Amino acid sequence: MKKIMNTPESFVYDMCHGLAAAHPELEFVEKFKIVKKKEINDEKVSLISGGGSGHEPAHAGFVGKGMLDAAVCGDVFASPSQVQVYNAIKKCATDKGVLLIIKNYSGDCMNFNNAMADAQDDGVKVDAVYVNDDIAVKDSLYTVGRRGVAGTVLVHKCAGAAAEQGKELEEVKRIANKVIENVRSFGFAFTSCTVPAAGHPTFEIGDDEMEFGVGIHGEPGRFREKIDYSNGKFSDDLARRIVTDLEEDLGLKKGEEIVLLINGFGGSPLQELYILNNSVTKALAADGITIHRTIVGNYMTSIDMAGASISVLRVDAELKALIDYPVSTPALTWGAAMDEQAEAALEAIKAIGKALGYTPQEAQPKKAKKAAAKEEAEENATYEVVGEPKIGETINTPAFVKIVDKMADIVIENEVPFCEADQMGDGDFGMSIAKGFRQLKADWATRKKGDIGEFLISCSEIIKEYCGGASGPIWGSAFKYAGKAMLGKTEVSLKDIAFLFTEANRGVYETGKKSFGKGADIGDKTLVDALKPCAIALTKAAEENKKLIKGLELGAKAAHEGAEATKTVVARLGRAGTVGERSIGFPDAGAHGLDVIFNELVAYIKAFK
Repeated sequence: MKKIMNTPESFVYDMCHGLAAAHPELEFVEKFKIVKKKEINDEKVSLISGGGSGHEPAHAGFVGKGMLDAAVCGDVFASPSQVQVYNAIKKCATDKGVLLIIKNYSGDCMNFNNAMADAQDDGVKVDAVYVNDDIAVKDSLYTVGRRGVAGTVLVHKCAGAAAEQGKELEEVKRIANKVIENVRSFGFAFTSCTVPAAGHPTFEIGDDEMEFGVGIHGEPGRFREKIDYSNGKFSDDLARRIVTDLEEDLGLKKGEEIVLLINGFGGSPLQELYILNNSVTKALAADGITIHRTIVGNYMTSIDMAGASISVLRVDAELKALIDYPVSTPALTWGAAMDEQAEAALEAIKAIGKALGYTPQEAQPKKAKKAAAKEEAEENATYEVVGEPKIGETINTPAFVKIVDKMADIVIENEVPFCEADQMGDGDFGMSIAKGFRQLKADWATRKKGDIGEFLISCSEIIKEYCGGASGPIWGSAFKYAGKAMLGKTEVSLKDIAFLFTEANRGVYETGKKSFGKGADIGDKTLVDALKPCAIALTKAAEENKKLIKGLELGAKAAHEGAEATKTVVARLGRAGTVGERSIGFPDAGAHGLDVIFNELVAYIKAFK
């Protein structure tokens, strides 16, 4: 792997600092990895988008006049946490409200939805739309639905123009949904990409092969096929196939008008994108489709993947006017970049405020200052483990704390193997959870350790914030539900542990149900395929009055068998679901991870002194 970088851990931070340094109208809020406008206009709806990094210039490159007000940056290919999104909403909240533009991926939906609910509880006016333009995912049998890909950029553009014109939240949302209903995309790739933390391509592919129907996370496509240059019309033939599929899915008719986006995935040179554009333009012209505007370049990438996607947006007079509306962002600029009089007036107001010595902090009410100070003191508090760790037929709080500490070590040690197990997904599973558990160990002294339930809930706060992608809400909910079930307990028996795992599984199920209307169950090819059988085996062992160690061994065995069984089924939920039957033969990464963790923990408990 050869990349301009310092460390994988600092990759996103360094990139965002560099972006803000190049565009002084923006600022990078490092604590929550938010790139935002320095000045939030309270007279307009704020637009927030985001997701995993690795898609640059999306999403931070579209923060600016006429598009987004903030972008929330997750780790590479991993959704930002709900804590990050919540803080972005709070920082961008205006009297006219906030609209979240969410790509239809499990992690994004979970984290953005949970953050929106928290902000609404605080009285913030906030709503959301969900982009699902990728026709490579034929239906929702295997996933939460079609993925949001490059068409998201056109949603940003039109909704951003509407917000800039002062339209109300409901109207901006209507326009965003109008774009979503009328945009379709399809992608292909010649290579995989290299996630910095993994250090190698997510999948291997021959020099004479291509993946057809890829997403934007380096994951495999719908199928693989040979590249044939023999007739001298490879680009034309490829464009014809994709354009036909896009037209049929969108129901485009002769005489209709579109906006065309030829989007590179990061590894194909611009000259090849223009060649593809030439082929696509010819195919559309042959079908009697008029192009209102063509956009060619890298807008929604997959790090360094070679390949491209084609997006078409059906437009009418309303959408054409919004597409053409002036925009000024790091990655997209046309029309009048700024209203100079408004800008001068804003600078004058800022100068007056500075002369008067006004700062937002000084205007902060005393109650708010006290609340902030109390919150900071609580964050910085340290908690000691009281007593000696003991494991017999029960496990006391100090021993339980050591077990979770060991769990964190197991996760961190398996970061790369867990990423490699995620080859049918996007290759980031190990990185996503290792980041959270690494932070948990760093903040170990600040976790409440009064009883087992309190400790688990305290751990869930770190896991929800720092585990990337869907892992944050899923693993965080598992810890939180388990903690609630154990509140007040300073030692746990096999029966208690069985209930703990049952509630952890319920937390995962309810999180999925809240986000998608359906929670994962055995057979969906998710971590539940290991977690639920483990909970069932533990419960059965407790009912049969098995010894603690024997019961734990039976639970670990059930987790292993459940994880192995995922090799034989098609993924129905999660990121791997997008590849359908190609997932057969590979275990689910989450189930495999739980299998490894459970079995290593049981070995640790058996040897505990």
